[in-house]
Parts: sequence; structure tokens; C-alpha cells
Amino acid sequence: MDADKAKARFYRPDQCNNDIVFLQMIEAAVKPGMRVLDAGAGAGDLFPYNFKDTVEEMVGADLDPRVEENPRLHRGIKCDLAEIPCEDETFDLVFSRYVLEHVADPDGFLKEMARIIKPGGSLLFLTPNKWHYVSLGARLTPNGFHGWYNKLRGRDEEDTFPTVYKLNSISDCRREFDKVGFDETELVMRECCPNYLTFSWPTFLVGVAYERLVNSSALFKGLRVNLLGHYTKRG
Repeated sequence: MDADKAKARFYRPDQCNNDIVFLQMIEAAVKPGMRVLDAGAGAGDLFPYNFKDTVEEMVGADLDPRVEENPRLHRGIKCDLAEIPCEDETFDLVFSRYVLEHVADPDGFLKEMARIIKPGGSLLFLTPNKWHYVSLGARLTPNGFHGWYNKLRGRDEEDTFPTVYKLNSISDCRREFDKVGFDETELVMRECCPNYLTFSWPTFLVGVAYERLVNSSALFKGLRVNLLGHYTKRG
């Protein structure tokens, strides 16, 4: 099947994935003069934003050495996200796209976020829901399979990383963020186009039916694909 034509038949561009919605969240939070961190910035080719001309400093941090050449940043830092070489209360805003599912030590990661964010500053994230069928499948299969499958979808294997899903439900987020001093500003769950099922019409149509069902009522929100969160550091 032609995946792009299938998506266009059933979905608007903003429904094809949740990147557009997440980018709108970030754009609403970014103000001139801010110091902003992309936690998990990588090479910069998977999430198109441009804040370099708006903010005082656009910084990225990632274990991937390609972050140092990321064109969306003023400065890229190769480091563990639980040990970022920045002073306390450096950033007004931190955002993180598809990173929380890889965090093996939520307490260590969030304490580091609390350390580098200014009081009243924000942490925004987009991450998979661990109870969605895609995440359940990922948890039952080895990482090598994930790399192979993403390659079929046109994504480089080097952009596929091991997942642990320790910060990937509403209850996980509310518990762990509260422990380290963050208040919930917004936490929503959103289903989108079944991108992982575009390899055939039957599977795609099953995915469309699932999307329609879980978006039909708040009763099913716990089964939607993504969590989009905005947390504010107390003080």
C-alpha cells in the first residue's frame, strides 16, 4: 500500500503524528531571551524546530555524538541526561521528545532536570504510553527487532534505542514528577494515525478503527498512543 496516500485519505497532517501538537506546545512556552535545552536532541533531523533566532541560547544534550553538529542548536553537548555539565538553574525551559521511554533511572533523570531548570521553569515532553499496543509490542520484542522494523519504515537503525517504559503512564509521571518538585501544568493523552500499521491495508484499517474508538471517549484515554506533558518547577 502507499502509506502516504492512506494517511491523507483518513487524516489531516496534524493527526498523522503528535509532533505538530508537541511543537505547538513548545512554541507557546518559548519566549524571547530564554535559555532552552533540548534533552535528547540527537542529530536534529527528526524534529524540525527553529528557536535559535528567538531565544538567548538553544542548547542540546544527548549521548549521541551527532548532537555536537546539530544545526538547530547554538551548542550541542555529548553527555548522559542524568549528568548534564551545566550550572544549577541554568534553563528556563527544557523539552524532550521521545526520550522518557529510554530513561532507566527516572529519579536520577528528573532530579537532574530539577537541578538545571530555574524555579518556575518548565519541562515539556512527548513520550509513548506504555499501555498502547505499539509499546506493549515493543516491550515483548528485542531491540534488534525494533531496529529492523524501523528500517522497514524508513528510519535509520542508529536512531533506534533500547526502551524501558518507566515514565510512560499518567500515574508514573504524576508520582515521579511530584517527588522531585514539579507541579503538573498539563498532561494529556492523544491517539493519532496508526503509523506502525501502514505496511498493509487490512492492518492499517484495523489501526484506524482503534484510533476512532479510543478517541471517542475519555473512558479510553489510557489506551491512547502518546502522553504530552508540561510540568513546572516549584518555587
